[in-house]
Amino acid sequence: MIEERTPAIVLRTRAYAESDKIVTFLSRDWGKLTGIAKGAKRSRRRFVNVLEPFTHVQLRFRPSRSEELMFILGCELIQAFRRPSADLERFALASYVVELADVMVAGREAGQEMYDLVLTGLSTLEDETKLSPVFSSLFALHILHRAGYAPDLTACQQCGTVLAEEFAEDAPALSFSSHFGGLLCQRCHGQGGTILQLSPETVSVLRRYQETLTQIQAPLSLDIPVRARNEMRALVTRLLSRHLSRPLKSVAFLEQAGIQTQQAEIDAPVGE
Repeated sequence: MIEERTPAIVLRTRAYAESDKIVTFLSRDWGKLTGIAKGAKRSRRRFVNVLEPFTHVQLRFRPSRSEELMFILGCELIQAFRRPSADLERFALASYVVELADVMVAGREAGQEMYDLVLTGLSTLEDETKLSPVFSSLFALHILHRAGYAPDLTACQQCGTVLAEEFAEDAPALSFSSHFGGLLCQRCHGQGGTILQLSPETVSVLRRYQETLTQIQAPLSLDIPVRARNEMRALVTRLLSRHLSRPLKSVAFLEQAGIQTQQAEIDAPVGE
């Protein structure tokens, strides 16, 4: 079989047998790929410093048949994201970026948009002097959007009533149902199971941000008021819990590192 080449980001690596490694990549042209790098643990040429997570490489491989492991022929380094490796907060967030992408992408279904998104996330962690306190929530909203699970914030998910575009300052909180993946109106708020109360301010922020989600370069450095941050984190946590096949190890790492990401500092009300 012929050799293929594609830019790719290393998502995870594990040792295999005495000298090999199993590596999972998110590639630009082939989606998510997993392959075996023979002799990688002893290699001093083909695989030196190119199979670590967060590394951006030019991957050379032989495609596999069906779901078998591909054969990794070699990698050339494009960029090593060094800043996350030297800073605990950035390392924890980079771990979250690659793990979330890994869990949300099945097989080779991902396209260039997902690859570009992960690359943008890692580049932000590498280049930005100040990180947004809701970086992980914003990145997760991008992932959810590209996977088809973005929250619906325009109409009631039960009766279809279109919700106001703008809210008065004294407007009541809105009910978000993770079961329905969107907002409920005042008449239907008791029919969505466990609900999360969102302030009109938070909904307005989320709506404005959703308008940018079709752009790969949508800001991951957005700063918003504390209440909106906490409610956004709670919303993202609930949405992800419905679509992830397993808990993310990186979330526990973020918590151990003292980084408030997916644990909102609010109590979510329960619908009747």
